[in-house]
Amino acid sequence: MSIPTRALAASAIAVVAVACGSSSSSNSSYKEPAGPPVKTLNIESGNVFFKPTKLDSPSGIVKMTLKNIESGTHDLVIRNIPGFQLQVSGEGSTVSEKVDLKKGSYEFYCTIPGHEEAGMKGTITVS
Repeated sequence: MSIPTRALAASAIAVVAVACGSSSSSNSSYKEPAGPPVKTLNIESGNVFFKPTKLDSPSGIVKMTLKNIESGTHDLVIRNIPGFQLQVSGEGSTVSEKVDLKKGSYEFYCTIPGHEEAGMKGTITVS
């Protein structure tokens, strides 16, 4: 294998390795806030539901934990929080990430086609 071919192969492997990384956020522009959470919100996902769908939290840094309790792939995004996304695949898959939430109401939902329409959505009320 020539040196240019080796370099191209190494570059391709690096791209695949980055694409398959274990980050819970699919958008690399999302920056998880530093510091301890004021609350942890635990959400379960299944075919096709979130449980619970109504959550309450004080304002500040909130740790969101998504656990898949059935088969399938799901994600959780929060409307108007660019880049925040939790992804789970397969029964028992769990992921957590922190998000800074200000006072107000936030909608969360699954972006898999048809899941939000089937009821895979909810609300976080922040006081």
